[in-house]
Amino acid sequence: MRTLGLILTFVFLPAALLAADLTPIIKREASKCASAWQRSDYEGIVSYLPPRVIQQMGGRAAVLRELKAQFAEAREYGVERMQATLGQPSPPKPLGQWLTSLIPLTAVLHRAHLDLTQQTHALGLSSDQGKHWFFVLLHDATQAEMNLWFPEFKGKLIIPVDPAPELEVVY
Repeated sequence: MRTLGLILTFVFLPAALLAADLTPIIKREASKCASAWQRSDYEGIVSYLPPRVIQQMGGRAAVLRELKAQFAEAREYGVERMQATLGQPSPPKPLGQWLTSLIPLTAVLHRAHLDLTQQTHALGLSSDQGKHWFFVLLHDATQAEMNLWFPEFKGKLIIPVDPAPELEVVY
């Protein structure tokens, strides 16, 4: 019985250590992705999207057009800048060929005398055991879209429901 315990320890310990070691890497990479959003760095944002998502959205050029249109629309509404604050990523868990981690995210859109705050999540994805991470912003993503992009997640990954945004008058 002791031998079985020792064997199980050696089998599961590396996986536990890997997950514990990846959390700071996930947070660092997610911070870089969030910085690209804050700078309106379209190319940087696209570099953090999974290739499968880019393909399903019509290719790189289509994604860039969509991002530029969304940022232009925000500017038309008076948004001057965006701030993103990351929470603690969940420990990575394997789903199909991917390691996944859910990252809480607070996004604040600043406009003259008004801040719009939205609590949401990003999904971190790695297909190379955590060396490189892609991110999918889950705000406004539907379960159907997620299932289309990643059929292997169907029934295994549920998109958290975002609370209503909060408006705050600031002076």
